[in-house]
Amino acid sequence: MATLVLTAVGTAVGGPIGGALGAVLGQQVDQNILFKSSGREGHRLQELAVQTSSYGTQIPRIYGKMRVAGTVIWATDLKEIRESSGGGKGRPSSATYSYSVSLAVALSNRNISDIGRIWADGKVFRGSAGDFKTETGFRFLKGHEDQAVDGLMASAEAIDGTPAHRGIALAVFEDMDLTDYGNRIPSLTFEVIADDGSVSLGKIINDISDDKIKASIDEHLHGFAAAGEDRREAVTTISDSFSLSFSSVSGALNAKYRHPEIDTEIVSLRGLIVSNHNGRPVDRPETNTVSELKIPRQHTLRYYEPERDYQSGLQNAFRPGTSRVILNQDFPAALSSTHAKTIAQARLWSLYQERISMQLHVLCTASSLKPGTFVSWNDRCDIWLVRSWELNRGNISLGLSKAGDVLPNVDGSADNGRPVKELDALAGMTRLALVDLPFASDAPMQVSDVPRLYAAAAGGLGWRKAELFAGDAGDVTYDSIGQVTAPARIGTALEPLNSSGQHIIDRQNELLIQMHNGNMHLDHADQGRLLIGQNIASIGQEIIQFGSAEPIGDDRYILSHLYRGLGGTEREIDRHGANEDFVLLNGADLAEIDPRYFTSFLPVTISALGRGDDFPVPMVIQEPGRALKPWSPVHPRYDLGQNGDLHISWVRRSRAGLLWPDNIETPLAEEAEKYRVSINGQPIAEPTNPEVVLSPTEVQSFRDLDVSSLALEVRQIGQHNISDPLLFVIAI
Repeated sequence: MATLVLTAVGTAVGGPIGGALGAVLGQQVDQNILFKSSGREGHRLQELAVQTSSYGTQIPRIYGKMRVAGTVIWATDLKEIRESSGGGKGRPSSATYSYSVSLAVALSNRNISDIGRIWADGKVFRGSAGDFKTETGFRFLKGHEDQAVDGLMASAEAIDGTPAHRGIALAVFEDMDLTDYGNRIPSLTFEVIADDGSVSLGKIINDISDDKIKASIDEHLHGFAAAGEDRREAVTTISDSFSLSFSSVSGALNAKYRHPEIDTEIVSLRGLIVSNHNGRPVDRPETNTVSELKIPRQHTLRYYEPERDYQSGLQNAFRPGTSRVILNQDFPAALSSTHAKTIAQARLWSLYQERISMQLHVLCTASSLKPGTFVSWNDRCDIWLVRSWELNRGNISLGLSKAGDVLPNVDGSADNGRPVKELDALAGMTRLALVDLPFASDAPMQVSDVPRLYAAAAGGLGWRKAELFAGDAGDVTYDSIGQVTAPARIGTALEPLNSSGQHIIDRQNELLIQMHNGNMHLDHADQGRLLIGQNIASIGQEIIQFGSAEPIGDDRYILSHLYRGLGGTEREIDRHGANEDFVLLNGADLAEIDPRYFTSFLPVTISALGRGDDFPVPMVIQEPGRALKPWSPVHPRYDLGQNGDLHISWVRRSRAGLLWPDNIETPLAEEAEKYRVSINGQPIAEPTNPEVVLSPTEVQSFRDLDVSSLALEVRQIGQHNISDPLLFVIAI
């Protein structure tokens, strides 16, 4: 249509040349837009990744090793568990709720040998080592014809009314914890191991057909899921992918390739071709060639790739030509990318060769030439496959199609792309660190009126979370207080961090850190990022920042360009030892410990229990509550007056002093301003201003005792506690 229209328009505008250009343009529009081929469709890929629970859902027969979702055939209602904690020693109690469910999933209507990994909502639920990442009871029924009724289902239902589901492989979960999945049943997929190793096409076809079809095809698949309206459809899925033919031999069906193999017998038709048919002479066999434009030029094959945890893969095969026909085929098998590419290319070229067909007549003595036989009849040694056989008067009519033993341009090399896999690793033992911060982790620039004690935890590469408890495993006040929901970046200081003296910016010292596992990384931070709070960490009891994190291998880093004593922790600068805990605070999944589970400034034991722990892992902190403790004063000054009095002053600091937003004095963050001043260990005054004055008489009294210097301590008295001392010496 567009060809005619644009030819006429082009001729009217540009004469013959315009008409020719219009015709070319119109032809492209017709071929690629208006009458573009929709492509040929093969069998749909079985939706093995979508779990169902509908009545009438087909349960496939699994061969080899496949990942399938299965069908939920039985489930209980959600089970609610209420746990109360606290309530002792004047603490209010709290209630937490968790949910679990029990269910059974049908996986295969052919018995299986084992179940490997299990995924829940795409995440590893059961690892290759058989470890479950979430609490659940589990067992599976192999699907034998004599399997017994599952005890869990029988106890929940009437035992007389509970089927054993014989012949169906089942996975049964008991009290599966749903906390990690929004208190709903997640979508489960299973690595089903039906056979040891790969499985041959011959074995699959024999089993699907109940041994009605004998197939000695030795090509192997990693796995296959047979499904369809009937057995024929399941076999057709295979025969269409591998170009198989079927013939009857001694009353039994045989399956084999439609192209000859090395040891295939080729029957010569020399002397068997008849020269006339029904009284009419037959000069030569009748050949018919289908137009190349009707044969697929591209074959797109979808399948499952074991190397990528059975995600869907796609391989394309092409041949030269001008055809626009595309063969789209879904093959429910687990294959390597190279194997899939080879299958697609072989199928494409088989269809191209088979476009040439032939009809010829042979003597009745050639009655053994049944469909599936390979023959040759001319001097060119062309090989043909007998597709049909019909007995006529005095001869046999054979329908042949072209077959070749070498498929041109078949290159099986393929790339399956970068695999995107969910990490499958053991949880390992939990490592717990308690961090007593002088501020809230989510608001480090704001004053806190409650203690800020946090739990950071990690484990092996497969560690996910841990339950937290107040008290160790033998404590009678063992209360559940929450959980750490994700691993923090934790390490160990292999050497003591040296003191920086009075310098907050430390460009001299370095810190050698061994991270807990290989998934934990540290990054550099420039000056701008440091100013907005990047790379804040705790090392022992000191809060620091680091600008440089140099990896040196084996999960070790050298930290340098340090900011020391942040958040009023400068007293800890001189108190470091080896093997101290290192915890990166930025973006860490820290679990805040509710203050009702401990008393500020008194020792408390917190324990953690993860999936890889046999017993809770305890950690003791001696004086939690640093966020309530005033910061020590700084910058002492003194002046001995002409009249003999001693004027001593200092600069106060505030727990709200992490920011200076309006360039005016920071609020004290206490109910009142008050200090305690001691000289030589004896308190002498509690002034309400950052200064104190000793009279000439008081100064002289020290001199009369032969005291030549005064050791002063100045502490700020806060609403909840008293600060560490400001220490300095005054010579008199």
